[in-house]
Amino acid sequence: MTLARLIEISGPITHAMWDYNSLDLGGATLPAVSVTRRASVPEYGFDAHEITVSTLTATYTETAAHMIEGARTLDQVPITELFRPARLMRLPAAGPRTLITRDQLEANDPGLNNRDALVIDTGWGAHWDQPGYVTDAPAFAASTLDWFLAQPFSILVLDTPVMECLWCGEANMADQQGDLLKPLYEHGMLLVAPVVNLDQITHPTGTLISLPMAVKGVCSAPSRVLYVEGATWADEIETTTSSHQKGV
Repeated sequence: MTLARLIEISGPITHAMWDYNSLDLGGATLPAVSVTRRASVPEYGFDAHEITVSTLTATYTETAAHMIEGARTLDQVPITELFRPARLMRLPAAGPRTLITRDQLEANDPGLNNRDALVIDTGWGAHWDQPGYVTDAPAFAASTLDWFLAQPFSILVLDTPVMECLWCGEANMADQQGDLLKPLYEHGMLLVAPVVNLDQITHPTGTLISLPMAVKGVCSAPSRVLYVEGATWADEIETTTSSHQKGV
C-alpha cells in the first residue's frame, strides 16, 4: 500500500501580518490582524489568546457572495464541495508585478476534468509576509478571462493575494486591467487563496481539502488547506459523506 503525501498549503496567521488595507477598498477598512495573550499557565493556570482577524485573513475560502449580493454564503456550501480532485498548473516563477498572460495558461494547461480544483503555482507563495506581498503581487491579464471561463474547474486555488492587475494603470498597461473574479463567481467558482508551499508538490494530480472556519452568513473565512499528493479520492469521500448525512 502506497501512503499519500499530505502537504499543507495554507499560510499561518501571525500578529500584525499583511492585510488588504494597502489597496483601494472604496473607503472600507479591515481590522489589523492581532494575536494577543489573555491568560497564561503560570499566572492563571490556563493559556488563552485573543485573535482578531477578518474573513479575508491569511488563506481563506470564498464564495460568490464576496461580490454578488444574494449568492450563497460559506455555511451554505456543502463540505463535500471542499474536497475535490486537484490538478496543479506550475507557471514560470513570477517576480513582483509580473503579468500572467493567456499564452502562459494555454502552454501549461494541466488538462482539467469536470469539477476539479485548479491549483496555480506562480512562485509568489515564497513572498508570504514580505514587503509588497499584496501590492506587488503577480496578476492575471484581462485577456485570461475567456480561458478561465472555458475551464471546468469548481475551485480556483491561487498563491497570489490579488487576481486582477491593480498596478497595470501605473505601469501603462491599463488595457490588461479587468474584472476577473466577478465573472468567475457568476460562473459558479469557489476561490481558495492565497496559498503557500506549492513548490513542495511533486505530483501534478492530487486531492484538495479546504476547511474554513464554520461561521454562518459570511462570504469567506480563514481556512486550513491541504493538498493530498497523488491521491484523487475526493469523489469517494463525497459519496460516503452524502450517504452518511442522509441517514442522520
